This record gives sequence, structure tokens and C-alpha cells, in this order.
Amino acid sequence: MIKGILYRLSPASKFGVAIIITIVSFLLIYFLGIIISISVFKWNILQNIELLSDVNNPANIKVLKFLQFVQSVGLFIVPPFIFGYFCYPSVSEFLRINKKTSIRMLIVSMLATVSFLPFSNWLSYLNSFLQLPSFMSEIEIWMRNSEDYATKITQAFLNVNSVPELFYNILLIAIIPALGEEFLFRGLLQRIFIEWTKSKHWGIWISALAFSAIHLQFFGFLPRLFLGLFFGYLLEFTGSLWLPILAHFINNLTGVLLSYFITNNNISAKSSDFGMTQETWIYGILGGIIGSFLFWLIVRKRNRVL
Repeated sequence: MIKGILYRLSPASKFGVAIIITIVSFLLIYFLGIIISISVFKWNILQNIELLSDVNNPANIKVLKFLQFVQSVGLFIVPPFIFGYFCYPSVSEFLRINKKTSIRMLIVSMLATVSFLPFSNWLSYLNSFLQLPSFMSEIEIWMRNSEDYATKITQAFLNVNSVPELFYNILLIAIIPALGEEFLFRGLLQRIFIEWTKSKHWGIWISALAFSAIHLQFFGFLPRLFLGLFFGYLLEFTGSLWLPILAHFINNLTGVLLSYFITNNNISAKSSDFGMTQETWIYGILGGIIGSFLFWLIVRKRNRVL
């Protein structure tokens, strides 16, 4: 029987298997995506790779969004299910998507996520002051260039004017990452790291660090690390991956909606900076306090002990 055949492997070996599965899945699905992009969009990335940096052409944005979708599926969504199939008796039990949760827990988790939004902005504000030592100046320049490119791509993706484009962004930037990144980082990697270190705290922290680092946006490292920790502890205290998925979705959805309304002049551009300016930083701290209290309410009802 193939299902669960690798169950008795050591955590280190399982981590190696997870890396191999993730790389192979990404390469195969991304290659398929390139073939589709050639036939559907008439755009050959293999011959015109420089077009990846041209975000001013709407036609390029369509292709880049499609490739982003393909990448998310191949890198985040598919590997955890393949790994779970071969390494555990039950995929749903391994990913912890088989447990129902109460309406009360859903509501409290949603309120905590919303409360933490300005706190995340405040962490972004602190992170913006990051400076490396002078002997690492070249690394800092590379980090800032990577950050600028990622910001440019994100802004190009979010700059839409119609409702259908908005819903496509919600799918691409809110729903797919919430599912895929939680399946991979919390469902798969956090589970492996906990087994490996024999500590839930270490497992949560290591997976959160990996979650923040993989975005390659170093001046947003602190808020993503915080979110990774929040999602990780939310999973361990509730036992259900659906709550971190919901929290992740709300966090990303907020950014998509704010960008849409700002682009269409429905709200002030300062709305997205709430909690990270001199006038609003106090609300960032207040949001952190309220979010922590709401999370404490979740901890009180925990059915797992760390």
C-alpha cells in the first residue's frame, strides 16, 4: 500500500522528502504554466524573460498574474497533499483540516486578526529603520532593490479599476495564498519542525521565520514574522488549520480592498498607512493590545497544551 508508506521516516528525512516534492511539483507545474502562457497569451517567457520586469504593459501583467497563480499552486498547494499522502495515514488529519471549529472561535479569530492589522503596520514602521553594518552595504543595497521590485510588482497587480479585476485579485492575492501558504508552512513544515525539535514553540518559530524569509521582502520581515507566529500559535491552540487560513485571508483581503478603493479614489491613500505614521502609531500599539487580549480568549479555550 503506497499511502503512508514513508510514515516511519525520521523528521529530518521527511523534511528532505518535503523539499524534493516541493521542488519537483513547482518545476513541473510551472513548466506547464509556461506552455499554457505560450499558447494562450502568445508570450514566451523563455525567449523574452526581460519582459518580467516590464510592469507598465497591461498584457505583461496578465501573464505575470497567471504565472503567479501557477507558482502558488505548484509551490504551496500541491506539495503538502502529496507529502501527506505518502508520509501519513490520513492527509486531512496530517494537515489538520478535518476538525470543525465553533462559530464563537471563528468570530474571535476574525476580530483578533482585524485588531492586529494596525499592529502589523506599526511593525512595518519599525522594520523600515533597519540598517546593516557598513561592511554589509552591498547586501543592504540588494535587499532594498529586491524590496523595490517586489513592491513594484505588487502595486501593478493591485492597480485595478473594475469589479471583475477586483475579484480576480481577491482570488490571486487573498484566497490562493491563504490556502497554499498555510498548507505548506503551518500544515506541513510546522508539523515537521515540531516533530524534529520535539517542541511546539521551536516548530512554530522556525516555520514563521521560513514564512517571512521566503517572501524576499526584508524590510517587511518583522510584520510577516509576527503573522507567521500568530498563525502558528492559532493552529496549535485550536487544532484546526482553517482558523489560520481564515486569519491569513482576512489579512490579505484587507490589503486588496484598501488598494482597490484607494486606486478608485473612494478613500484616502493614508488609509493603508494606519498604525505606521507619527499620527497613528498609537493605534498600532492599541491594536496589538486588543488583538493579544482576543488571542488570550482563544488560549483559554485551547484543547492542546504547548
